[in-house]
This record gives sequence, C-alpha cells and structure tokens, in this order.
Amino acid sequence: MQPYIKKIQIKNFRNFKNCEFELKQKAVLIGENGVGKSNLLRALQLILDPSLSEEDRFLDEGDFYEGLVEPIKNGEEIIISIYIDGYNQAKNILCQLSDATVNVNGRKLLKITYKYFQDISTNGIARYRYIVFKGDDENNLFTYEDRKHLNIKVIKAIRDVENEMKNSKSSPLTKLVKHRYIIQKEDLEKISTALKKSGADILDLPEINDLQREINNLFNDIVSYSENFDVTLRTVDIDASRILYALKPLINSRDSYNTSLGINNIFYITLMLLLIQDCVIKTFLSIDEYDNLCKEDTNGTLPKCYKKEKNKYYLKNSISKINRQQLYEYMYEHNNQPNGITILAIEEPEAHLHPIYQRLLYKYSVAESEASVLITTHSTHLSSVAPLSTIVHLLCTSNGTQVHTTANIQLGKDEIIDLERYIDIKRGEIYLAKGIIFVEGIGEEYLIPQFASLLNKDLDKMGIIICNVNSTNFEPFKIFADELGIPNAILTDGDYYYTDSSNNERVFGTVSSDEHKNFGYNGNERMLQLCAVLFSDEYNQELKKLDYSEQDAKFEERGIFVGAYTLEIDIFAALSSTADKEIIFKIFNKLTAGKTTQKSNFKKNFEAGKYDKCLNQITSSHSNIGKGRFSQRLAANCTAKMIPDYIKNAIEYISDIVCEG
Repeated sequence: MQPYIKKIQIKNFRNFKNCEFELKQKAVLIGENGVGKSNLLRALQLILDPSLSEEDRFLDEGDFYEGLVEPIKNGEEIIISIYIDGYNQAKNILCQLSDATVNVNGRKLLKITYKYFQDISTNGIARYRYIVFKGDDENNLFTYEDRKHLNIKVIKAIRDVENEMKNSKSSPLTKLVKHRYIIQKEDLEKISTALKKSGADILDLPEINDLQREINNLFNDIVSYSENFDVTLRTVDIDASRILYALKPLINSRDSYNTSLGINNIFYITLMLLLIQDCVIKTFLSIDEYDNLCKEDTNGTLPKCYKKEKNKYYLKNSISKINRQQLYEYMYEHNNQPNGITILAIEEPEAHLHPIYQRLLYKYSVAESEASVLITTHSTHLSSVAPLSTIVHLLCTSNGTQVHTTANIQLGKDEIIDLERYIDIKRGEIYLAKGIIFVEGIGEEYLIPQFASLLNKDLDKMGIIICNVNSTNFEPFKIFADELGIPNAILTDGDYYYTDSSNNERVFGTVSSDEHKNFGYNGNERMLQLCAVLFSDEYNQELKKLDYSEQDAKFEERGIFVGAYTLEIDIFAALSSTADKEIIFKIFNKLTAGKTTQKSNFKKNFEAGKYDKCLNQITSSHSNIGKGRFSQRLAANCTAKMIPDYIKNAIEYISDIVCEG
C-alpha cells in the first residue's frame, strides 16, 4: 500500500462551509453538477500540486464559501487540512515529512494544512496571505522540496491528450523513461548514428523494450474485452541529445493520435498509472547496474528475482512474497534516486468511452493499482463497479456541500458483497438519488411510481428511486444510505399472523378475525429489530411498550412504514367503490389461466373480504399469474383510492424531505 489521504477537513472554501470526512486509498467522488467535486480536488492541489505557482495558491474573495457575507472585510479564513496514512513503508516520506506527524485517535498520521488568512503587519495594515505548513506548527512550512516526495497529479475532465503527449516536457512517456531508467549516453549516440544512416525511427534499446512491454501489459488489461493492441515506441528525432525527448507511441502501427478519442484517453491514463507506480523494484537492470547491486547482496536476493537475457537482467514473472519483500527492502536501501509518491486524481475518466471500457478502466487499472487514486464521475457504469468502501458522496444542502463517505461503514463482509452485487446490477443509480424508498418486492417496484404519480408526486423529477431489496433485510441498505447522507424511507409488509391454540404455532397469510385471540404483526417485530441496531436503547425501550398502532406512528417519524398484511391484500382492503373493485376483477380475469369457476370464486372471495384467498388464487399455479405480473398490470390501471395509507404516508414523507433539502 502506498501513502494516501485518509482524512480531509475543509473550512470556508468555495462550496464547502465546514466539512470533515475520511477516505480509503481509492476514492470515487459522486454528486450532481456544481456540487463541488472539482473544487474538492482543487483544495487538495493547493497543498500538494507542484505545478501550481505561488500566484495560483493565492486566493481571492470569490474563493470563500458563498454563504459568507463580506468575508475579506470580516477577516474570515480558509483552512484545508489533509491527513496522510499508509506511509510506514515509504522511508523517503518518513525522513522528509517526519515533522508533520500528529496523533489522531492513537494513530500517527501526517498532517499538512493550507491556510489563507488576514495578517496584521507591524504598522497595522491588514492583508491576506497564505501558508502551507506541516503538523500543527504554522512556522513549519511545507515546501517545494516536500512536494518532490509527496504530491498530486490531476488529470482534468477537459483534457487535450494529443497535445500533452506531443509536448516533450509534459509527455508522460518522456517522464517514464527518465523516471525508470538510466540510459547511457554512449548507447544513444550509437543509435543516433545508426538512425542517420538508415533513416529508421525505431529505438532498439532494452530499456525502451522493457517500457513497451510494461505499457502493453497494462493497456491490454484495461481493454481486454476487445482486440489486443500492440503499442510500439518510436522517436521523431535522431539527434542523440533529443532522442528520448521525442518519443512517439504507435498503436497497431498507427500514430496514437489517429486512434479513437476513447482509446487515446485510456492509453494516456495507462501511462499516468505507470508513471506513479512504486518503482523501487525495477523490472529491468543493465549489466552494470546488476553487478554493482550484487556487490552488497550478501543474501543472494537478486539472483532469486532476476533472470539474464542477452546480457541484460529482467524481473522474473513469478517471485515469492518473501523474496519480493526482501528485494523491495534491498532495492530501497540502495536506490540513489528514491521515489516521490504521487496521488493521482482523474476527473471524469469516462469521457468518450464505451460503457464496457468504463467498467474495465476501473476494474483492471484503478482498482488493481497500488497507488492512491481519486476519481470524479457522473457515470453509473463506472460507479457501479467501485468497491463499496470507496464511495465519496457530495450532497448540496442549504449549509453548503456536505460530504459523506463509506470508508468506515459498519457492515459485515457478506452484507457488503450483497450490496455491491445489487449496485452493480442496478448500474449504480442509487448513488445519484436524492431520495430512496426501500421496498421488499417487485410489486412495490411496479406500483409505487404510479401511486406517487396519482398523488401528484413525480419521483423521477424529484430524484427519488425505488430500491427493491428482494427481501426484508433492510438493515445494510438503510445503513448504507444513511452513511452517504441520502434521505430514505422503508416500506414493508405488516405480515399479520395469529397463533393456533392447538399447536401454539403462528399462522401467516390470513386476514384478521374476531376469532383470533393471540395475534401479531411480524413486520412490526422485524422493524423493532432494525431499530435496535439503528437507534438508542432508550428509544427502543419506549417502542416495546407501545401497541401496534402506536408503534406504526413512531416508526413513521423515523421513515419506516409498515402495512397490515401484504401489499396486495392492503390494496384490496382499501377499496370500497364498485368501479375500483371491477378493475381488480377485470385484471384477474384477463390474466388467469383458469376457467369461469375460478373467476367467479375470485369475485366471491373478494366481496366476502377473504382477500387472503384472492391472493392465493393470484399466486396459484392454476391461475399462472404471480404477484409481479399482477402488479405490473395493476400499475397501468390503478386509481388513487387503491393506495394504502402507509404507502401514501411514505411517498409524502420522502417527497417532503427531498423538496425541503
């Protein structure tokens, strides 16, 4: 694991009034347009980006949180702090930034702060200036030299990949060669002479061949669902002093600039991922480098890890974990040019990419990279495959942008797997929701949007989605939504039962009767168990003392809405008009595979209030209908009078919260 930003605090900067949140090594920033995703990255750049000038780090009144009145006049401050974790193995970071160490809840982290503030000079004149400092000591400045060891690289959403690749100073290809290899000047002069004679532009250097192999491996991992691409590196200059500064990539023998925008984008991100890799363990060593390193290799580590080919040494494909760790420590100790750590931030990597490429880009590059990577995205294809713990959800509120993350979500492994599978199938739309209604089955999924429309509530327009959990296990979904700060409601069946006095067993799937002496609602009991996890002991003790109707009222205050029976029976029980009943009869008669007798029995049972028997007929193999099919047809024909009160209350509850927010 490489160093990463574990915690961020932002005060009074652009969208952010005052927020504090934690991250994992990989972070996927999700939120609507204008919520502040790019501003969050800019806040990190103010501290870590070495490409920013002093003028870039100097702010003005427009950079203050917009809710502040005359912030300059009133002497307001902008403060941005980051806390770095995972640095214990990075000895150069430990040496360079040891004076940035602070204790956070018993854990040592590196703290770096940007502060823009009003400074009163000795003659009483007030002016604004900024400082970037380490730890808690404002006199201990974080400098350009520190950024050589720890920095950030932001790939902008609107990026000119072609020009950046052509620019010898900014090209990641040039940086990769300089960063990874020590190429002898004599070798370049020999190649230059040969190129002048032959007119060829192929660079036949083992270092370049090794780099080509590394690029091909990662690039083809990312685009693995389509054809394999062959990347070759050539030079557009034959002068020995400029050969390595004029590298040109070819993809399948064509200039990379002539490939599709999407492929070109993936290729560029591939190079950046390679550039920020921890290169302590080198994939290639010249014979001189190998011989020099072997002089102090008393444990024989290098021969275990490298193989010789044509007087060059290449890292073996398969190395044991122990040997790799020994090699890492040895190479780190003898590395004359220790690596700096770069945190990579990519804005909207989905640009110009097919949905499959978007998912592969995350799965096979970002997720498997050892580096710390932050991504901003609007793509549900990309966010749907992001691990649950990586989500950073930005939400607009009347009190500035609030940031909620899943970095510390308290769920079991199996629950996380279930949630990730659900989100993957649903393509991550849950992350873009302004409100969620959790339901337990397909019937609610079909009917509730139509019920809402009948109540003049357009769920799509309000950004409210229906999340069918296909069970009554609402706990992980509720915890997940709360962790991300997304308003939500739960709709569940009451599942009335009575206890058979002859065998003391519960009987479900029936309607209430005066004959039932010992009855209950399993839905209430399930929600009591859920509340025991979510809320205080005092609140739950109070709930247990209440009767069922009183419990329902208390549940609804917390966004939990419980029916009496099942959805279908609750709908049937809500009907009083002949016209509405006739709609139910017509739907059953059209869908059933049964004959006249079955249709007649359905109507008789319905008129007699035996709704449980009607539901049994719908789910019976003789009718061949099923709950889902019946609800789907009912959704196209339902009326406002069919809406049970608990469903109406849930729709109004979540609508009010979203509209007020």
